[in-house]
Amino acid sequence: MSSSEKAKIALALALLLLCLSGIAAGFAIDHLYRAENLIRHTYDLEVAIGDVESSLTSVGRSRVAYLDSATPQSLQTFEDSVKEVSVALARIRQLSADNPTQQAMCDRLEINADQRVAISRESVELKQQNQSTPEKQLQLTSAVARTAYDTAAISHQMRGNEDSLLQQRSNLSKRLFSTILGILSISLLLAAVMFGFHYLLLTRELHERQGAENQLRQLSLQLMRVQDEERRRFARELHDGLGQNLAGAKMMADGLLARNPGDGQIEALAAILMDAASQTRAISYLFHPPLLDEVGFCSAATWMIEGYAQRTGVAVSASIPRSAERLPRSVELALYRVLQESLNNIHRHSGSLKAEVSLQTDVKCTTLRIRDYGRGIPTEMLASFHANGGTTGVGLTGMKERVREQGGTFEIQSKATGTEIVVRIPVNPDGRFPSSTPAESVLEVS
Repeated sequence: MSSSEKAKIALALALLLLCLSGIAAGFAIDHLYRAENLIRHTYDLEVAIGDVESSLTSVGRSRVAYLDSATPQSLQTFEDSVKEVSVALARIRQLSADNPTQQAMCDRLEINADQRVAISRESVELKQQNQSTPEKQLQLTSAVARTAYDTAAISHQMRGNEDSLLQQRSNLSKRLFSTILGILSISLLLAAVMFGFHYLLLTRELHERQGAENQLRQLSLQLMRVQDEERRRFARELHDGLGQNLAGAKMMADGLLARNPGDGQIEALAAILMDAASQTRAISYLFHPPLLDEVGFCSAATWMIEGYAQRTGVAVSASIPRSAERLPRSVELALYRVLQESLNNIHRHSGSLKAEVSLQTDVKCTTLRIRDYGRGIPTEMLASFHANGGTTGVGLTGMKERVREQGGTFEIQSKATGTEIVVRIPVNPDGRFPSSTPAESVLEVS
């Protein structure tokens, strides 16, 4: 299984773990929410029990107040307190509807409350009818006290039941909270491990791809080196072999012509041999000019630009320094091939009638610029080249690889008004670069 497939599996597992942990946490959170609602429900019921006790106490206080003052206001207060008892009992019955035990206790509490209210109402009615005596009121007060004791007992038992439920629900809530934390912690840890594994696999795949790209680049560079050597050897064979034979044949034709002046066939033969020798020499120089090895890039570039202008009719303005010192051989060859390929592209694709070539050298780098004023490279093709070097053919890619091999940069900018190629190759501490600005020879050819 490849690293890419393993990385995809690791990513899928990590995402699956996150999804499962999210689902599990969602269920746990839902149960925790319900448990918290039950806890809040328990507190509400205990508050309601307290409200019943408070309302019953309020009934007792308003009864005493009426017995002391017998005013309409105190009577109204008593009636309002009685109504509050009914509301509080209804609230308890509603909150304990899901608990049969508490419903039974609620029935007892309601009976007890009705008894207390009935006793208090009897006391008030005696006062209203002017039949109240201290002995009767004392008896009614004693009855209220007994029912109040029963009320406290019932309330205490109901609170005890709710406290027990509260303890159970609190423990459940704590366990659910701990479960949620555990699920999230474990799932996040496992997901982090899987994401880490996925990252390692992606890194390994990236290194593998980079290694493969480096191998392909090295192979491409090796092929270009072999091609350069083959060009040099083929140029030498043309010059030293076929070129010399043609030159000898031309000399023999000249000798025959000297002995037979005016012979049209011999004159034509001599002209053909001269043209063949000239073409052979030109082809040899195009493959690999001897000037490049003998006197360096500047002279070879000047010769190539002159020949290019004569063959194509493109006016080339060249600003090339007459270097006193040579550039390293590999740098000169790279610059020469970039210039050669650029001029060929101008002739084949640009349609420009003029071009500019400049070479600048200093203590930091050597810069070669080639500019034309033609159609330019389509935007999509140029963007693809900048992204991955594709869809532009082997010419630009080969130039870029040659420059990269020398540790330099290859820049290309193109628009509707033309294209500019800029090559910068840094100074090699072991190379021999000019230390001063040389005089420039400006060449205008067409």
